[in-house]
Amino acid sequence: MVWHIFKKDWKLLWPFFLVVAAAQFIPAIIHVRLGLFGENLMLVRLLPAALAIAVFGAAFLVVSIVQQDAIPGIRQDWLVRPVRHRDLLLAKVLFVLVLVQGANVAADTFQGLASGFPFVHSLSAAAAHNLFFTTTFTLPALALASVTSNMMEAIIGGLTAFCGGIAVSILAVLVHGGEQDLYPTNGTGEGWLVSLAILLSVLFGVSAVLGIQYFRRKTFVARSLVAMVVVLFMLCLQMPWKPAFAIEQRLSANPGAGRSVSIAFDPSLGKFQRPSGITMSDEEMWKHLRGEEAKTDVFLPLHVTGVPSDAVLKADKSQIRLIGSDGKVAYSGNGEDLEVRQEGASDGQATIYQETDIPDAVYSRLKNRSLRLEVDYSLTLFRLSSANGIPALGGDQRAPSLGWCATQVNESGTDIELRCMQAGKGATCATVFLENISTGLRNPIRSACNPDYAPRFEVTSEDPMSRFGVNLPFRDPSGLAHFPVDGPQLPKSQVVVRLYQPEDHFTRHLMIPSVTLQDWESK
Repeated sequence: MVWHIFKKDWKLLWPFFLVVAAAQFIPAIIHVRLGLFGENLMLVRLLPAALAIAVFGAAFLVVSIVQQDAIPGIRQDWLVRPVRHRDLLLAKVLFVLVLVQGANVAADTFQGLASGFPFVHSLSAAAAHNLFFTTTFTLPALALASVTSNMMEAIIGGLTAFCGGIAVSILAVLVHGGEQDLYPTNGTGEGWLVSLAILLSVLFGVSAVLGIQYFRRKTFVARSLVAMVVVLFMLCLQMPWKPAFAIEQRLSANPGAGRSVSIAFDPSLGKFQRPSGITMSDEEMWKHLRGEEAKTDVFLPLHVTGVPSDAVLKADKSQIRLIGSDGKVAYSGNGEDLEVRQEGASDGQATIYQETDIPDAVYSRLKNRSLRLEVDYSLTLFRLSSANGIPALGGDQRAPSLGWCATQVNESGTDIELRCMQAGKGATCATVFLENISTGLRNPIRSACNPDYAPRFEVTSEDPMSRFGVNLPFRDPSGLAHFPVDGPQLPKSQVVVRLYQPEDHFTRHLMIPSVTLQDWESK
């Protein structure tokens, strides 16, 4: 009976399926044509539209498949035919997973093969990419279709669920008071735990909805459960930071590797001075142009010890509290990025400034007061895993750790552009520099450490390929800066990429008994 229902749906929907399957290949073809550098602006602009067509086309196909034998109502012919509910459900799920998701897997695999990656790597990347897509999009579309009787009901139900999710977010913002507190893991390497929680909650919710609908036909109960899953989805996004980081600590590859790391306040370093008299960073300028809340930058001088050679110490999050003499918290917020790099052999000593942006209204109220300052650091220690050299001019090579990489000079003739692509999850923490092979001279190191601690099977991006890139300056058009490796040396130079893997996740607490904010405002 399963096969009979499958064939019936295929006879009715095969033209729609072919159109949707073709739509899945369009984004893959665009990605292949863009290559590493993506210089075709026309294709770049077409890509979002192609992705939207592929995604919503698949959703409409899923809804159409299910609603060939709609569950709500009492006039469907399958109710009087000898069709077991289990067979009907299996036929629908089989069609969706084998044909709809099969087309996605085929398109992703094609993209990997066309980009020069082996079949096994391309297929595994496609499978990981579609695992997340299936769980968070295809299966929810299947559940939504099971509680509606026609396409219009499905569209209205989808919009209602979307608007409901937005309403929950707005309510949470009003309760928490800001996005920074609302999504604690957003933009951090621990964000994969939120994605995993979403995967599990959606999978459980969809299974329950399908079970209730196909075996009990309780449409009202199933629709209520859909609403609960939407709320649960939004709650997963608000996973608290401490339990998320505690889980990451338990998963450390080498627990205890960072036990020697310590962080101390070092006022002897003096005030932070911006280079070349710059008074506003690029980030601050963009915030100013966007009309965001004005803030004052405070830089705390720190002395870090115990960082081993060939390692990177990075703060996944730094939570700062300013406490008055009455013991009450006068201000709390998150510090900016903190990263310590030890290239080659070192004594483990480093100095760095911890930046925190304090709203002007708060700063003007607290700047002259003596406060106790506490910082809770959630840290990750990375150790060098591999190093690769790529010719600075016209480099084009493949390496197991990096994937496919190429280099070129930018249009203005000031930077070397490095772009890399890997099938599936690639490196997320690296340092890159330009080096003259014959003299050993190096330009300043560029950090490209944006960690993602997700396992290889969890790929949440829109593309099955992971991408990595950085620009390395070798000439300053204004003539103010001079680089050890400049234009004439490029034929004898290489781009060195040093990759790091996370070893240990741990916490540190810094307490400064007395500090005055205006003493550490940047010059």
